[in-house]
Amino acid sequence: MKPFYKIIHTSSRILWGNREKRILCESLWMKEKGHQVTIVAPGDSPLFDKAKQNGLTVYPISFKSLARIGEYGRLKQIFDGEQPFVVNAHGKGDAKLALKTAQTMGVPCRIMSRHNGERVKGTWPNKKIYKTRCHYVFTNSKDTTANLKQTFALSDMHIFSIPDGITLPDAAANQATKTAARQKLANILGLETDARFIGIFGKIEPQSLSMLCKTADQLGRRFPYHHLVIAGSSEKQAPMDEKIYPHVHMLPQAEENNARLYPALDCCIYLPDTRNFYQGVPLEVTGAMAGFCPVIGPDAPGIRDILIDNQTGRVFDPRHSESLLKIISWTLDAPQAVQTLTQAARTLVEQHYTMDAMGRHILRIYRLRLIKINRKFQTTL
Repeated sequence: MKPFYKIIHTSSRILWGNREKRILCESLWMKEKGHQVTIVAPGDSPLFDKAKQNGLTVYPISFKSLARIGEYGRLKQIFDGEQPFVVNAHGKGDAKLALKTAQTMGVPCRIMSRHNGERVKGTWPNKKIYKTRCHYVFTNSKDTTANLKQTFALSDMHIFSIPDGITLPDAAANQATKTAARQKLANILGLETDARFIGIFGKIEPQSLSMLCKTADQLGRRFPYHHLVIAGSSEKQAPMDEKIYPHVHMLPQAEENNARLYPALDCCIYLPDTRNFYQGVPLEVTGAMAGFCPVIGPDAPGIRDILIDNQTGRVFDPRHSESLLKIISWTLDAPQAVQTLTQAARTLVEQHYTMDAMGRHILRIYRLRLIKINRKFQTTL
């Protein structure tokens, strides 16, 4: 008989990003497998609303420092009432309070999830979070795991790399919709139906936009039908005059709709956040690879986990725009080689980056903790 787990996830952010998507998707997967999942998050956060809409139990906690004394008591009540086997904190803002409360209440399995690769200082408060108050640390990249192991002297059985999982698009349907997807995108942008597209994802900063415009201008001399489409752009991103750069287009859209965009692209480029070089495995990269869209990404930690040059994609030096231009040109000129890359990329995602792969990995760790607790209990009898 498979064990049944009661799981509580905590989050302090009032945002809707990859971290919150991970929490919600993981929770719904666990619910589908028969486990009980509760979300503790700010009542005005998108995660709280979406969790409630999807039938998960939710509790509003702000995790603000000024409310910490009262919320500590509230968390104790929640944990006492729910009796969870797992409490998983997802950021420093909620970990301080949630893991402290979980430790006080004797929650059997306490987890700290680290969702980006930004370096964590080995301070005393951080040591309490990563070594004392949690049993396990989850990261979403090998680089982050290696760094945290060194910083806090964590063992291999204390920290695990578990990248965010995705839902695989149907392979046959994806291939069949490519022409229709291109024509639809051309219509949205007001272009001729024979237009071809290169998608741009990630952090579009002013210097990145300048580089992209220069690249598009040079690329247009050899590939006049190709356009660069910046996906998911917002008012916060750098402005651009499309009259001056007719081959570069902003496409405002929700990140959840990226999957619909991939079939329209001849390739996609992921740009890193220059202020945070250390990142996890981006969902934009795994999503494109799952959709048979060739990916060009920076030679950066996290991305190296999945994007292997000339095997599952292409890697460029983010310090040199000439490197990117050369690789884009190769991708558009070498359809047979690209087909081999995209098939290998899809296979890699199928094996290691799906929701099922992520969920099974997490359940194995829960099971390890349960076995350890049972063995400890038996030795005391």
